[in-house]
Amino acid sequence: MKYSILITFIAPILIFGQALTSSSNLDIEKTWEQEPQGWTYEMNLFVPNEIVPADGFPVCILLHGNGGEAAEFINEFTQSIPCHILIAPGGYMNSWNICSEESDAPDMEMLDELIASLAAYTNVNTNKIRLLGSSNGSALANRVLIENNNPDIDKICSVVCQLSEMQAHNGSFFGPSGDTEASIAFCGYDTEKTPLTGRHYLNICNTNDPVIPYNGGSAVGAVFIPSKAAIYEVAKSQGYTGSMIDGDGQEINSSGIFEYNYLSGQVVHIRGDAGHGLNESQVDRISDFFSYDCSPTGSSEENESNISIFPNPVSETLSIQGINMSASVEIIDTKGRTVFHEKISKGELNISELKAGIYYLHIQEDSRFIIKEFIKK
Repeated sequence: MKYSILITFIAPILIFGQALTSSSNLDIEKTWEQEPQGWTYEMNLFVPNEIVPADGFPVCILLHGNGGEAAEFINEFTQSIPCHILIAPGGYMNSWNICSEESDAPDMEMLDELIASLAAYTNVNTNKIRLLGSSNGSALANRVLIENNNPDIDKICSVVCQLSEMQAHNGSFFGPSGDTEASIAFCGYDTEKTPLTGRHYLNICNTNDPVIPYNGGSAVGAVFIPSKAAIYEVAKSQGYTGSMIDGDGQEINSSGIFEYNYLSGQVVHIRGDAGHGLNESQVDRISDFFSYDCSPTGSSEENESNISIFPNPVSETLSIQGINMSASVEIIDTKGRTVFHEKISKGELNISELKAGIYYLHIQEDSRFIIKEFIKK
């Protein structure tokens, strides 16, 4: 598709000091060659009806698949991504401009402007902006991973779409400098990019996907990298220096989904068999990935240098250093349930009976309240 000149930008009027609500207007109008009179990205919003965390709600931007509806897509995740403001933009022609789509819309610029607009609202944690994309929307989320260096974007989840050869080839990552067209070499992705380090990335793909081939190949106007090789490239961009994880991976709780874990859970690929969609176990894994403590005080984590927990991830025994023996500890799961609570008598906790997943360790010591996140293997 032609990705031509961007003519104007009409910014929404922002009123600082107000809270974002489900009825707030975040719509963004853009003008480009296909729409010289302007076209509006309509934003669907969901804001949790609960007490605002001390640092504000994190935000997850949901990017629908080709032909999908933003309003329907946001409804799919209101329960499985708790304690988040959800924003689902509607793409031009119900699509996102990646390569061979009919849309030439400036989607990357739209996302930049949307994220910048969130700074006006008092109940938004602007340091925790997350993205979840499905299929064509996943390809746009992968573009953000590669091309966008905003450090406030801390987590990205791509569903049923791995990296394509246009995004990663010749040992490097790339973004387009102009036109994105299937007839151009690598679809016009000709500008080398260096992905920002430190982000968490989750990719979910299925071996029986009839649309995007799990083991790589041509589909929907692009050539895809094999899923296991694609996650390995992302892991290397984040500092991983080991060999690629191959084989069957690690099955999660007899669920039939298998995990390929790099950098202690920072970069993860999930292999399943849910076709071009998600099963319940995969949705649970997404919920774990976006987990956040939504208690009024829970989000103000104190990162005292003298408090540490290890190992992390952990299988059986979690060690705590830097607290006295009068501390009270709780372990909270991603659903907000207390799964462990006691006065600490030594600096070790036996957590062997916990299910695999992400947990929050709450430590109450005199006047200090500390939260530490850990992964149970």
